Amino acid sequence: MDITRDVMRLRREGKDAKQIRAAIDAEYSRYGLPTATPPVR
Repeated sequence: MDITRDVMRLRREGKDAKQIRAAIDAEYSRYGLPTATPPVR
């Protein structure tokens, strides 16, 4: 739920998918490795 809320906020701020992915990865990396999802192009 926190990630969803963060993504919604970042979208409102005008961030694109790459910027959002980088922000989420940076914010939540301390909790472990990310899911093996394909990179954003």
